[in-house]
Amino acid sequence: MRNFISLLLVAGSLLGSGCASREADHVAVRTGSPVVHIYPVGGQYDQATALILPFQVPAGTQPSYGQQVGILFHEIFLSKQVFAMVGFDKAFYGNIDEALEMGRQAGVDLVVAGRLNYVMSGGQLGGARADVSLRVLNVNSGNTVWFISQVMDQLMDHPDLSLPNRLLSIFNVPEVRSSTGAASLPNMLAHIAVDMSEVMAGAQVVSRKQR
Repeated sequence: MRNFISLLLVAGSLLGSGCASREADHVAVRTGSPVVHIYPVGGQYDQATALILPFQVPAGTQPSYGQQVGILFHEIFLSKQVFAMVGFDKAFYGNIDEALEMGRQAGVDLVVAGRLNYVMSGGQLGGARADVSLRVLNVNSGNTVWFISQVMDQLMDHPDLSLPNRLLSIFNVPEVRSSTGAASLPNMLAHIAVDMSEVMAGAQVVSRKQR
């Protein structure tokens, strides 16, 4: 867990400051664009104040993962200046009503409530996956002003099982090939945070689903 958290913070600092390339050389991932389900109509929130909460996580995942992903999004949203002020509350919440109440107590305009719908860190041969959704709520009205989701995958790096290679392996024990992106989950989460922040800040345009 400690390594996972450290990688998250490193990836967040690199991508948030613009010091990492879009496709890092050591990470082979298939990029999925953000999907915008709900977005503001006739109103902008760049001057609003916002509070990011720990992300909710799938059953069986340590809650501290969601807390660290919330910190990652907080750092990137700050660097991208998505809102006039962005705070972070490490306290966990159970439902949307509790999230809104935390926002009211903090005196902010918006609450950012994210969820890790599915995460898989992959293994020696890769196979990582991140499925994230983000909901931004107006504290006063309780309405959702943004709802964005995004999925990213890292393909499996399968060993060479061709006949010639198998025949050669009879005489030479082949080394296990490590994936070129075995530690790509933190990188993918950071990319998702950047993508979503740029969509909300207006720097990136994506297709929007009809509500």
